[in-house]
Amino acid sequence: MRLVTSSIALAFAFVGLTSVEAGQVRSYSSNVPVRRSSYLVEFHDDAHDGHYHAVRSHGGVTVDHHYDGVFRGMAVSTSASVNPEHLAGYGGVKHVWPNRIHRLSTRASKFNTTSQVQHEKTGLIQTVNELGLNGSGVKIGVIDSGVDYMHPDLGGCWKTEGCPWQYGVDLVGDHSTVNPNPTPMDCIGHGTHVSGIIMASGTQVRGVAPKATMGMYRVFPCSDSEGGANSDDSLIIKAMELALKDGMDVVSMSLGTTGEWAESPSAVAAANLVSKGVIVVAASGNDGESGLLTSNSPAIGKGVISVGSVNNWSYKAPYIEVNSQSVGTLRVLKVYNPTDLNNFVFEAPIPLVVSNDVAGSNEGCNPPRTDISGKIALVKRGSCTFGAKAAIAQEAGAKGLLVYDFKAGAPETPSFGNNTIPATMISLTDGNMLAALASKETLTLTSTNDKFATFEMEDGGRVTGFSSYGPTPELDLGVDISAPGGSIWSTYLRNNGSYASMSGTSMAAPYVAGAVALIKQANPGLLPEQVRNILSATAKPVADPKTGQKYTPFQSGGGLINIYDAVKSRATIDPPTLPLNDTAFGLFTGVIHRLTGDNYRWASRTLKIKNTDTRRG
Repeated sequence: MRLVTSSIALAFAFVGLTSVEAGQVRSYSSNVPVRRSSYLVEFHDDAHDGHYHAVRSHGGVTVDHHYDGVFRGMAVSTSASVNPEHLAGYGGVKHVWPNRIHRLSTRASKFNTTSQVQHEKTGLIQTVNELGLNGSGVKIGVIDSGVDYMHPDLGGCWKTEGCPWQYGVDLVGDHSTVNPNPTPMDCIGHGTHVSGIIMASGTQVRGVAPKATMGMYRVFPCSDSEGGANSDDSLIIKAMELALKDGMDVVSMSLGTTGEWAESPSAVAAANLVSKGVIVVAASGNDGESGLLTSNSPAIGKGVISVGSVNNWSYKAPYIEVNSQSVGTLRVLKVYNPTDLNNFVFEAPIPLVVSNDVAGSNEGCNPPRTDISGKIALVKRGSCTFGAKAAIAQEAGAKGLLVYDFKAGAPETPSFGNNTIPATMISLTDGNMLAALASKETLTLTSTNDKFATFEMEDGGRVTGFSSYGPTPELDLGVDISAPGGSIWSTYLRNNGSYASMSGTSMAAPYVAGAVALIKQANPGLLPEQVRNILSATAKPVADPKTGQKYTPFQSGGGLINIYDAVKSRATIDPPTLPLNDTAFGLFTGVIHRLTGDNYRWASRTLKIKNTDTRRG
């Protein structure tokens, strides 16, 4: 008995503390949010139970999650006395990572849009009408904020017979202390909106794959200790493992963080999920304003389908009706926010005038020299805040404020502060038109929030400005494909309007996830890499509708998804992209060789294409 006890002691002594190598303890830049005293311990492939036991037994360490499916390691919480180097010093430990915080990849929408013309642009309507595909038999797992599964357009049920929601779990609960609920009911609305894009079946919203079998893995609470509705690596990886165990065919993630490499925990877990046969679709991120190298993790994981956003093409929205003696009645789109205290409503006609100020400007940042008392003041965006413009107009006796943008495209939703004057914003094009007319004649307007008109989006079809750019830190493309993500109408919380328009790569990723379900329904044997290749090869290059100039693949990937062509495709291109970093494919021997300096030797080769499809004619 003593001999056995000594052997066990010797085994655990062998896996005890060792020297820490450079790079074992990983860190992020100071502006990257992480959970305090929370880490992911990643083990080498050959690590054994003794290595795991040594870390678990370290004083001040609590194991939150143990992973055995898509990530080799565990998530731990520690006391303040525990240094991550202590954990990295154990045998078998590959890396110790801070537990990085993830946020939802969404932006406020500029418009409430009920038009779903995007289904025409992406080939979905043709796919449904000609091929009858609806996602039946395909399982889609969504990792998000939960779902209002009682919404009538989303089934109105949870895990009952015939219900679309047959899988899923709440991993977080509602508040900062992890206390999961019995079901993943949504309290934010994001996951409900995402779910509608995938599978809604109603009069207002028609999802891409309405007959898919669904799973929801809730990883975002209503609020947390960091002051928002955030998740982290430990929860998201756990959700991926559960989706794998539940047999999901497709996993959709509209979340992420920028500034990571493909070896970061969430990216590694997503890549491992792909290697096990699950098609993973993830939002590329909403950091496009920051330029290159902004693609998010887990979208940058190897084999993950990273999705960028294009703007919707048309929308329905409340409008301002302007009466002109020279051109008649005009309808002008206004930015509408139902929760705004400055709702722009005038049921009776009221005069509209350009407000020129004492400084000779029409931006409304100084007291006006134009008589705007009892009228609507038209000013241009710029030089001062929206709140300052509203305060100046209100002080001068204006009954309302109409601000037009200083840049082309759809105007953003402004904030007019605590001023009570009714105010809203219109586009540069409409503002210039009204200013020109107002300089020649008297204009009047009326405006309500219960009358809607269909407008063509000025920047419809363009890559959305917020959509993240590649390449990745490893110089892979960063974006594989684009889908509608700007101003998308979908389901929302029943206690908050039931429907809403939202923008983000959060909306584009589930669109592609639904499309993947249709492809898998038609071609069940396709592997994840084949689906990814087909989507990229059949996508349509995205061009600016005004200039005709095509967007770089670092912005749009292969282009706008075409579901019909993807389903009907009988050929793939391998590799689907030629990244700047081509180490995965090795040297193209005999084609291009680096000689000396900047000299290259070029050679041509003839390619033979063979149709291996057994259904060929």
